[in-house]
Amino acid sequence: HLGHAVTYLTFDLMIRALHLLGKKVNYVQNVTDIDDPLFERAKRDGKNWEEIVNLQLDIYRDDMQALNIIAPTSFVGVVENIEIIATDISSSIAKNLTYELGDHTYFKTNIVDRSKLVSKYSDEELVTISRERGGDPDRQGKENKLDPVIWKKSLPQEPKWDFNFGEGRPGWHIECISLVNKFAELPLDIQGGGKDLIFPHHSMCEEQTKSLFGKKLANAYCHVGMVAYQGSKMSKSKGNLVFVHELIKQDVSAQVIRILLMSKKWTDDWEYDATCITSAEVIFASLFANKDRFLSQDKYNMVSELLLNNLNIPAIFELLQDSSTLSDSITDYRLDLVLRHLLGVIV
Repeated sequence: HLGHAVTYLTFDLMIRALHLLGKKVNYVQNVTDIDDPLFERAKRDGKNWEEIVNLQLDIYRDDMQALNIIAPTSFVGVVENIEIIATDISSSIAKNLTYELGDHTYFKTNIVDRSKLVSKYSDEELVTISRERGGDPDRQGKENKLDPVIWKKSLPQEPKWDFNFGEGRPGWHIECISLVNKFAELPLDIQGGGKDLIFPHHSMCEEQTKSLFGKKLANAYCHVGMVAYQGSKMSKSKGNLVFVHELIKQDVSAQVIRILLMSKKWTDDWEYDATCITSAEVIFASLFANKDRFLSQDKYNMVSELLLNNLNIPAIFELLQDSSTLSDSITDYRLDLVLRHLLGVIV
């Protein structure tokens, strides 16, 4: 949905900005193909969980291609890397970083060296958020209410593996840090996602990385604003979702959708309605009408500086819609090429 798309688009723009600076980027994305919400949906719909994964991946790839979003260097899943994840779970157990409770194995939260990502929250607030986001802070017997699952027994119809520490499947956070440690170099320069990943996911990943690998997870975190619809954040539980592929089926240009998502500051929360499409179409029409015109060196530098200034795309669109910005000199930068390379917009 648009909330997902704006996150992927933000990091597409970051990569374009880094390329402008001459940086080589190792961009790793993971697909969480072992996850509680996935299995809950499979049970609800009476479908095989693998069927749902494959269907959603096909939609995802088609949407990313339509939006002209740069593909990751590595696109990796949990199932294909389960041995790596199991090795890290085994290591966590050997280092006494875990404890067993019933058919679950929990990772011990570091209450002394807690992630700075959640420093502004009290324990009570974190417990509330954990409860809202699928955690089990109220389970009796936990050493700390915030301790996350690292390994759990699989329910019927869920995938399971048998290792020396038991039969079951991994928890969410260990999946991600194991994949990061395999496909990238710790610490990451940038770890990103939506604001809703700050807790529990990114903060728990950070704590587990420090405890297990003795390293920071990331030097910088970039958390993208939330997209709302019909008065609240887009979410599967509420069903208030606007899908990229559905808009395209309604004859909304994929590039108009891209412009819509770029026309908001990437850190801001905002709400979608039909007027958003209309506004994006106006910007696209203006850019398309001038696609064969040119930017002088000074104006090109202004666009580049705005891109590098915290991805200030709204200011770039404002600049490029001013006809006095453009020239007809073929010695300058042609607008359609600038748009394609710096902003990924195809006009």
